[in-house]
Amino acid sequence: MNPTFASFLSPEGIIVAGGIVTALISVLKAVFPIVDARISGALLAFVFTALLYVATSFAVPPANADGYLTIFAAWLACATAAIGIHGTVKHVRSVAR
Repeated sequence: MNPTFASFLSPEGIIVAGGIVTALISVLKAVFPIVDARISGALLAFVFTALLYVATSFAVPPANADGYLTIFAAWLACATAAIGIHGTVKHVRSVAR
């Protein structure tokens, strides 16, 4: 899949966007340990997915109100996926210890 802003509105693209955000958060937490200590991964996922879908709304402007609803629903699914991916990784790490 070739990620584009428009692709982030498809079911496959939502999962890709969630993976991208999760990877970004992992890199930020690894490079800046203070981020890991002070800000939850869920909050970062919420913020970064929101920023990604705001950018998507500018890159792929909706023609009507239904288009904004589509972008909102895609963002909600992406944020849920990113938070779920983070929670799963965190759980696996805690069980593996």
